[in-house]
Amino acid sequence: MKITPEMTVKEVLDFNEKMLNAFTWLAPEFERLRYPKLRRAMSGRVSVAQAARIARVPLSEALYLLNLAAGEREEKISAELRLLQSKDFQHKNENSIDKPGELNGVSDTDRRVLFVDVTPEAELKQDPMPKIVRGLVSVLKKEDNILLVRHPFDPIPLRDLFARRFNLTSWAEERRADDWYIYFYRSGAQAAARQPVGSKLFAIAVGA
Repeated sequence: MKITPEMTVKEVLDFNEKMLNAFTWLAPEFERLRYPKLRRAMSGRVSVAQAARIARVPLSEALYLLNLAAGEREEKISAELRLLQSKDFQHKNENSIDKPGELNGVSDTDRRVLFVDVTPEAELKQDPMPKIVRGLVSVLKKEDNILLVRHPFDPIPLRDLFARRFNLTSWAEERRADDWYIYFYRSGAQAAARQPVGSKLFAIAVGA
């Protein structure tokens, strides 16, 4: 199998420019890759595995589609898919239906909440990351602060990144079609493990 879960979207597109159509068929969110600035900003941040989660399909389905589009023989794809784990043939909902306990009673206008709306950037086909990082700088100043991001889709790579680099838990809800609200906050254990973040913020701001 030429296309693997760990590959970035950029690596797949570099392999075959026609793969862009496969990504947009997988999830309409990837139509943004047709805009050069967004493509440069987004494609290196998103892995194939994350693309499947954004599309809300099993990883096996995404790999089948992308490898078929890349020209791999169906027999070879099917044989390699059989090597995947059973969880890769299922889609797992990223968010619980019920709001986490740490967020109970928290409104959008709560004093602890910093609200960042990146839907204007989405409309203008601009990279939302600088605006989100500015909000993150403020939120990280206090343990009980919460970053609430309004986004046109569930930004799986962003949630993974903030969990990995800043120990932030996230929870998202789609209040209306294509209108997502994502909360970033610290759980009790994460607050106790807090680490300096200055260099990490710089790395994100410059796209590292």
